[in-house]
Amino acid sequence: MNNPLCTSQLPSHKRQRTSNLLRSLRYYQKGNIHPEAWFSIVENDYHKILGAVNWDSLFPEQNEGYQVLDIGCGPGRFSRMLQAWLPSTIRLHYDYLDSSHYCLSTCSQSLRRPFFPRHAWQTTWDNAEKFLTPGSYDVAWAIQSLSGLEHASLHTSLSRLIGALHPFRGTACIVLAKQEAFFSQLHHTFFQECSPHASVPYLSAESVVAVLGKLKAMITIREIACTHSISIRHDRLLEQYLQQVVMDSTPLPNWMKEPRLRQFIESYRHGDTYHFTNPYWLILCTPPSAGTGGRSRLQQYLASVTAGNLAS
Repeated sequence: MNNPLCTSQLPSHKRQRTSNLLRSLRYYQKGNIHPEAWFSIVENDYHKILGAVNWDSLFPEQNEGYQVLDIGCGPGRFSRMLQAWLPSTIRLHYDYLDSSHYCLSTCSQSLRRPFFPRHAWQTTWDNAEKFLTPGSYDVAWAIQSLSGLEHASLHTSLSRLIGALHPFRGTACIVLAKQEAFFSQLHHTFFQECSPHASVPYLSAESVVAVLGKLKAMITIREIACTHSISIRHDRLLEQYLQQVVMDSTPLPNWMKEPRLRQFIESYRHGDTYHFTNPYWLILCTPPSAGTGGRSRLQQYLASVTAGNLAS
């Protein structure tokens, strides 16, 4: 299996790094994250995302091979679940990146046909440019992995994504929570009330769509409504869920000592269950160079919401 792990673009501890990267490197280590607990809550989100895309149109079986890029692969749950939606006769030449060595290793163990792992890069998207061959990918996806991008560099980051796609047949698939989602609101409240670190803005789906529009990319969007339910009796599961949302291992009792943070979490409680609402946008886009052909392809892949639903 040809999937060498390359780490040369990961900033060293002696170099200045964004607080997002620091938190990600610190949190996404074996023993800190609990993927089975997390996916026991959010796995249905992935089923909804997978069910929203016409994969037969995105990967027509008559074509033998596709170049695929996974940005922020995590432990590989999305790719593993996607395998059941794809014919085994196609070949996905799969490059994947993540800042966590643990996530890359776990992802590689989950890959089966039609995935053919090629390159595994331990890096962030902000440091991935030297790995990428512009214009080479048929499909690139970023499943809830762009939320930590810095707003100041968002134009550059998304330009890099559009530039990595094949100019005529390339498609990007991005999934992010909306500004109103629990993820975004918790992120803001936690860093304001409970963390010694400065608040880091949570990148919303609306912000990404706004910049993609400035880049003249063609876009289609599906809104996916998801709710994460946790019993009030499952303190440990609640703790693991909240910690992963903000990438911080602060124990749950410390959260609950902060009145505003406790009040915010309790506002999602209904009876003996927390119901955390997280609407996502599933965003498909093509480079401007794809022209009318690219726009037609997007209509085959995904039905768009109306323009009036796009937030500023």
